[in-house]
Amino acid sequence: MRPGLCAAVVSPVCSLIASLPGSRGALRAVLRLIVLLFVVCAGGSVLVPAADSQPDRVLYLNSYHRGYPWSDGIEQGLRERLDASGKMIEFSVEYLDSRRFSFASQIGPLAESMTIKYAKYRPNLIVVSDNAAFEFAIKYRQRLFHGLPIVFCGFNDFRPGMLKGLRNITGVNEEVSILATVDMALKVHPDTRTLVFITSTGDASSKRNHDAVERTAIPKLHTQYKLVILKDASIEEVHHRLEKLPPETLVFIAGQTRDRGAGRALTPEENGRLISAASPYPTYSFWDIYLKTGVVGGHVLTGIDQGRAAADLVLRILDGTPADAIPVVMDTPSTNMFDYQVMRRFDISPSDLPPDSVIINRSFSVWHAYRWQILGVVGLLGVETVLVLVLIHMIRARRHALAALALERVLLESNVETRTAELKAANDRLALLSYSDGLTRLANRRCFDKVLSTEISRLHRTGAPLSLIMLDIDFFKNFNDTYGHVAGDECLRKLGALLEHLVNRPADLSARYGGEEFAVILPETDAQGALTLATRIHEGIAALAIVHAASLVADHVTASLGVVTIDTAKPMPLAEIIGLADEQLYKAKSNGRNQVAALDLSDPAHGTHHA
Repeated sequence: MRPGLCAAVVSPVCSLIASLPGSRGALRAVLRLIVLLFVVCAGGSVLVPAADSQPDRVLYLNSYHRGYPWSDGIEQGLRERLDASGKMIEFSVEYLDSRRFSFASQIGPLAESMTIKYAKYRPNLIVVSDNAAFEFAIKYRQRLFHGLPIVFCGFNDFRPGMLKGLRNITGVNEEVSILATVDMALKVHPDTRTLVFITSTGDASSKRNHDAVERTAIPKLHTQYKLVILKDASIEEVHHRLEKLPPETLVFIAGQTRDRGAGRALTPEENGRLISAASPYPTYSFWDIYLKTGVVGGHVLTGIDQGRAAADLVLRILDGTPADAIPVVMDTPSTNMFDYQVMRRFDISPSDLPPDSVIINRSFSVWHAYRWQILGVVGLLGVETVLVLVLIHMIRARRHALAALALERVLLESNVETRTAELKAANDRLALLSYSDGLTRLANRRCFDKVLSTEISRLHRTGAPLSLIMLDIDFFKNFNDTYGHVAGDECLRKLGALLEHLVNRPADLSARYGGEEFAVILPETDAQGALTLATRIHEGIAALAIVHAASLVADHVTASLGVVTIDTAKPMPLAEIIGLADEQLYKAKSNGRNQVAALDLSDPAHGTHHA
């Protein structure tokens, strides 16, 4: 307990004890003992937050962007260790996005933005990951982070001399071991004869990795293996070169292809998937970010390990150790990691791997996880199976009898259902035949009369107009005499198909009225609508262009059409309506055929139209 707080709490209590009457001395002694115990048990703990208690502010400068697996892993490792420390730490992150976009063009605006943002908010410590963030922090240290300790991690190929002239800085080295991964891969694939290294020089980090390959791998390996260096190659070039190599080949991803995404560089995952898909050979890498992209594995660096190591340094500094007094961690944490699904693709057994390997993406094995439980359950199931078999033997005869009875019942029901279905199908066929024309598949005269009678009754109830079109093929007898009845039937079928296409409202009905005569019932259709449809039918028949050399009005099949429209103001029987439509049909024929004549009885003027 802080001294001020102790006095503030204990003094009023002691005053209260002193004010008690003398006859209560025993009570005063007890209260003094309670106060003493309270102070001892508090043991320096703070009952209420002090006014000057503030969390430590840690600012993390991320060279890349959220969603980049490497730096996301670093952030995860940092947060894990800092949260587990129990310290009050206010953790902030700034993303420099240096891999996807040109860093040189945005470094100035980033510094200006942070100058404004952190003008009144001063962190206690800066953590930087990878080279871009380190270089940014050093360049703008006086302006943004003057006097603050800096902890770096993910710094490629760090050398102690790089901190010459810099104070209050420590961190974790990130140094890829090219040969360690190659040596491990060669032990897994001892028959290898060709090694392919995919490198790039498009950014500073990739250039350092390319230089590491040339500096460490090539001098040692070129005498024993055929080496292929694909530097700054496109994925098409990679695919073209790889398909010409022998089967005993290994591929190592140490850089990017030169392909780009939509206005940005490819992410490592995109790059890894492209290369793995183009490679028919086992592909290895040096960072865990390429795992789950089709890469077998490698002696990899992980972002989480870097973040945890950096967090350990952060906590030491926050506890009071100067950064300069903490040596840079030069031994880069790395792990042998493999993707089980890719191992299966290349027939790699877990026994082929180094003993300390970590295998990810492994299918869950219930047998290995619960072997003894499974054996116990199988034993119990065995005992139960014996009992069940005995029971089955006892009731088998009864089941056979019940099954035979059930079979007879099923057969009887099946026969009844079959007969019922056949009878219904026959009735449906009869109904269809009784209401349809066998040649054109349109409604027949019987169906026509029934529907027209129904629509006349509905007309009297609803008051909506009803129209009727009668149609007759011009000089059809001459057509039959010239081309024969087979051709005549084909002509009628084509005309029926045309009517079925044009008369398409659900309530409308097209029918073969008899011989070469057709009719169309149009409920709730006024005179203009009926005349429009009749005109379309007339034009559609002409468009069929059925040759009719014996016609006296055209060189192709034509038709005359009569249209009548009525409403409730003029109720009339079915025969009269058909007669009126026939009159208009006769009028169309009398006027020279190949035309439409219409009568509108819903119009007080009894308008007559010709088309």
